[in-house]
Amino acid sequence: MVDPTLLYRRYHGYVSSLICLTGIVGNVVSCIVWIRKKSQKPTFFILSFLAIADALCLLMFQIYVVCFFMMMSPNDEETYTKAGMYIVMISFHLFIAFHMLSTWFTITMMIFRYIKIVKPTLASKVCTITRAKISIAVVTVMVLLASAANYPFYEVQKINQGNATNATIYFLMPTAFTKSHPEYPTLLLWIYGVVVKIIPIMTIVILCGLIICHIQNAKRRVQDISQSLTSAETYNQTSLMLTVIAFIYVLTELPIGIMSFISGFHGDDGHLFYFLLFSGVGDLLDLCTLVNSTVNVFVYICMSGEFRRIFLKMIKCN
Repeated sequence: MVDPTLLYRRYHGYVSSLICLTGIVGNVVSCIVWIRKKSQKPTFFILSFLAIADALCLLMFQIYVVCFFMMMSPNDEETYTKAGMYIVMISFHLFIAFHMLSTWFTITMMIFRYIKIVKPTLASKVCTITRAKISIAVVTVMVLLASAANYPFYEVQKINQGNATNATIYFLMPTAFTKSHPEYPTLLLWIYGVVVKIIPIMTIVILCGLIICHIQNAKRRVQDISQSLTSAETYNQTSLMLTVIAFIYVLTELPIGIMSFISGFHGDDGHLFYFLLFSGVGDLLDLCTLVNSTVNVFVYICMSGEFRRIFLKMIKCN
C-alpha cells in the first residue's frame, strides 16, 4: 500500500504553488489597502507590515518549491545539484525567518489592540504611529537575529554515489560545528518549539480571550444606556476581525508547535528543519503555514466594510 503522504508529495509543488501565488497577490493587495487608509492608525500600520512579512514568507517558499519539487525531484536524489541545494537551503531558512517575523507582528498587533480597547486613556499615549514604527523595527531586528541561530546547522556537501553510474550528488548535511556540538540541535528545537511556537500561541490565546471578554462587557454597557451603537459596533467589528486572524494563526500553527516541542526530547535525531524538508508529513505541516500566510485577505474582505470599500475603489481605478 502506498503511503498517502508520499503519494501527496508528487502534487505538493503544484498545490503549494497555487496557495503561494494566491497569498502573495492577496497580501500585496492588503498592504496597499491598509497603507491607503486616510486615517492611518497604528493597528492598520502593523497590518500592512504583517502583509509584507506574509508575502515574503510565501515568496521564499515558492522559490523553494520551484527548485526542490519542479526543477529537481524530492524522491530522486540523483537530481540534486549544488546550485539547487543552495537555493533550497537559503530559501527555506528565509521562509522560516519571515514566518517568525509574521508571528511576532501578529502578537504586536494584538498587544496594540488590547491596550486600545482595554486602556483607551493609556492607548492615546502609547499606541501611536511612532511607537508602532519603533515596535516594527525592534521586532524585525530581534527576529532576524534569532533566526540566524539556524544558519550554522546545515551545509551543502558533495556525496559520491557508490553505484554503476558513479553519479555525484549534493545534499544538505550537518556542519562540523553541529557534529562537534551535539547539544546544538536540541537547543534549536527547544527554541523553535517553545519560543517561536508555544509562547506565541499561548500569548495570542490569552490576548484574544481578554479582548473578547472586554467586547462582550462593552456591548452590555452600551446597550444599558441610550446611545447609538453604530460607532461601537464598527469598533468591535475591527477587534473581532483581528481576533479571528489571531485564532487562525493558532489553529494552523498548533500542529507544528506540538510536533517541534515533542521533537525537542529526541535531540538531533528529530531536528525540525530536516524533518520539514525531507518528509511527507513535513509537506502537510508546511501547508498549514502557507494557509496561515494566505487567508488574512479573505478575513479582511468578509469582516471589514472599510477594507471592501477601498478594495472596490482600487478595482475601479478610482
